[in-house]
Amino acid sequence: MKSRPNLYTNYDKETAIFSNNTQKFWFAVLFVLSVSLCFVATDYWILLISRSLTFSIGAWGINIVSGLAGQITLAHGSFIGIGVYTAAVLGGVASNSVWGYELDMLIWLPAAGIVAALFSLILAPLAVRLKGLNLALVTLAFLFICSHIFSNFISVTGGAGIGRKVAKLVLFGINLEEGLVFGNFLLEKNQIQYLICLFLCIVMGFGFKNIVRSRAGRAYAGIRDGDIAAEALGVNLFRYKASAFALASFYAGVGGAMASTISGGVEPGLFNLLFSILAVAIIVIGGAGTVLGPLFGAFFYIMAPGFIQYILKITHLTESALPLNLGQIEAMLFGLCIILFLIFEPRGLWGIWFRLRNYFKAWPFSY
Repeated sequence: MKSRPNLYTNYDKETAIFSNNTQKFWFAVLFVLSVSLCFVATDYWILLISRSLTFSIGAWGINIVSGLAGQITLAHGSFIGIGVYTAAVLGGVASNSVWGYELDMLIWLPAAGIVAALFSLILAPLAVRLKGLNLALVTLAFLFICSHIFSNFISVTGGAGIGRKVAKLVLFGINLEEGLVFGNFLLEKNQIQYLICLFLCIVMGFGFKNIVRSRAGRAYAGIRDGDIAAEALGVNLFRYKASAFALASFYAGVGGAMASTISGGVEPGLFNLLFSILAVAIIVIGGAGTVLGPLFGAFFYIMAPGFIQYILKITHLTESALPLNLGQIEAMLFGLCIILFLIFEPRGLWGIWFRLRNYFKAWPFSY
């Protein structure tokens, strides 16, 4: 049996985060390369990758409620906004128009997720009684209510069209805005943000993997495949649907709060319907219900503009020479990919990765 790495003799080994030493080795290699990247990449690519990591966290959130539990929600952008503004109030600087308490990141970052999760419980009673299109309409109404509050709660958001600065990067009382100095070596703000985003993404990714392989994850899968059958088998629909929304909102709040520190400022109009649809599109392209899918989808969405600009640069083309501007090209490319993946590869980029991995694992006897 030792020569059969895919033959499991108990459930714990099959559901382990790393089921064999090969996976542990490649994770260690990828981790070292990821940490090293911030010392060799330019600031432009560091910022893009940092945004991709934070978007992955938010995408894992909607993957819990939609990919695992099968509940349609269009309010994910609202919970991201709640997390962003919670962090901005607790960690930001006060002015004549907005609140700010300049607290440490150890406080405002988890608080962003917790507050978003508490607000998600407003939808919990409705989530149990509704599903499908009806639930989508209720979450859409919640999104519009939050958008109105964001636009008019000036003391928190700064107001529509104005916005406010976000939480400061202060960790353990150390201000990271100006970087860190170690002897003659300077670690710049962009590099520090990248390392924090990388660490946070790894922690939240392991958390999502644990949810998938836990009792709650199996209950979510049962609800997704048939909530009546799941309830007949003893699954408490209220508890697990409510926990799915709460966990999804916690991820949304944390990811949004960290992403906002990269942009430096935030405006209430950002957290609209299009933003929520974007979150759904990311898991569709990456692979709904999978662990790596949101990571693939977020990197695809954030990194695609950078690669388009790189292609234009090496081909010596200018934006004025194109029939469409870069924003239109990116939107069309993203929309086309959604259509193609839904038709030809419902499992998204993860499905392509899964087939390639299995092909090379079985090579030269692949068929």
